[in-house]
Amino acid sequence: MDREELLGFLVRVIIGRKVAGRPPKVAIDGRCGAGKSVLADELGALIRARGFQILRPSVDGFHHPRERRYRRGEYSARGYFEDAFNCEAAVDNLLRPLSGDVFPVECREVSLDLRTNLPSDAPSVSAGAEAVLLFDGIFLFRRELNTWWDVRILVDADAETAVSRAVVRDAEAMGPVDLIRRKYEVRYEPAWQIYPDAEDPESKADVVVDNRDFSHPAIPRSISRA
Repeated sequence: MDREELLGFLVRVIIGRKVAGRPPKVAIDGRCGAGKSVLADELGALIRARGFQILRPSVDGFHHPRERRYRRGEYSARGYFEDAFNCEAAVDNLLRPLSGDVFPVECREVSLDLRTNLPSDAPSVSAGAEAVLLFDGIFLFRRELNTWWDVRILVDADAETAVSRAVVRDAEAMGPVDLIRRKYEVRYEPAWQIYPDAEDPESKADVVVDNRDFSHPAIPRSISRA
């Protein structure tokens, strides 16, 4: 399948899950470098063109402060899996408000400013009933978050492909390539290896997208071929 076919299929799945009077909450999960953010942005553009309001937060907006993220060490894989993300903040600020019955509702798409390591002062967002939440990030199907999603998309790419993409993507922001690669190979990718045993994300996914070939992705398993 080509990219356009994939996007059309996923748009139909998402819109098909929308319940009248409430935004669908879509989780786009996958290892670092799998292509989650790109996919979410592509879907957002297509769904927005249909007249829906798009909310495009990321789990990166809901980190714990630095002292908690690195309390097991900067390169700890277990620390990344267990200590990096503030699931409670994501629920309280975003997922619970979008799961109510009265809209519009105020919600917040970020809780921590990573640059300052302080609570974010970003303004809240007013979300209407015709909004669509496209939330990308890693470990989104973990038990603290999984019950909140209406659609679960797992973006798959092998470790070598994903790390290579991530190193190129982060070269400017994170510094020397060798240090970036070390962090991915020692912290981020091993943390992803913990996830299947702990949560079995593939079994929870509504759609699995094989994103190894960006131009020609595949759908090895899905809820429907709508």
